[in-house]
Amino acid sequence: MPEPIIYYDMPRKGPGDWSDGEQSWSANTLKTRYALNIKGLSYKTEWLSFSQIEPKMKALGLGPHPSSIGAKGIASIPYSVPTIIDNGSIVTESFAIAQYLDKVYPHTPVLVAPGTAALQRAYLDTVLQPLVEACFPIICHAIFEQCCMAPADSEHFRRTREEWFGGVKLEDIAPKGEEKVREACETLKKHLDGIAGHVAANGVEGGVLISGGETPNHADTSIGAVLNCIVKIMGKEHELSRVVLEHAWAGRYLQVFLKWE
Repeated sequence: MPEPIIYYDMPRKGPGDWSDGEQSWSANTLKTRYALNIKGLSYKTEWLSFSQIEPKMKALGLGPHPSSIGAKGIASIPYSVPTIIDNGSIVTESFAIAQYLDKVYPHTPVLVAPGTAALQRAYLDTVLQPLVEACFPIICHAIFEQCCMAPADSEHFRRTREEWFGGVKLEDIAPKGEEKVREACETLKKHLDGIAGHVAANGVEGGVLISGGETPNHADTSIGAVLNCIVKIMGKEHELSRVVLEHAWAGRYLQVFLKWE
């Protein structure tokens, strides 16, 4: 019997009886958890906190992500998860993992169908990324509180995220005041309305997926991961989460993804 795929994910603080799916929270790693579950593949989760990721990736022989290298050298977070090990192959970054799984397990549902890679990447860059940028300042400190498992994680998270935001203190990254939060919620709703419009253009009655079918593609798993991350980190009663859960399309979208957590 083949060994299960090793899948590196990030933990968060919570009850000891949480399932792996409940424990998982990252908008990055959830894409791959969804992919593995959609394909019905056997895997084992290994948890890495913020400060453990770089040493582990280096130990596996991985270099920094190409996207993290710029004119001034290596950016603040050159190593990240998801990463998988499968029969000796080490693959990192969710899009590359999806393509690898499609190739090695062709009998399973396809996430990046031939001829769709460029379109899916473009969709994520132009549609999903602005949504992430609108929400991340609000959820940033909650991630710090809930997902830093040790002092080394707290130091790593504070240093790297303050670098991202140009030296702004972690406590000052989130918009302050009801008006600012309301503006962020309105921005999120506009993004969700836009995606809902794209889904409607598929012409599938009752459809919720970007793929237009019953099985998600990689873009779908990416959207689901971001929305699920917001709700998990902020809690169902937070204003941002309510925008997602009460949205006609997004609420149904997350319901569809429950079976793949």
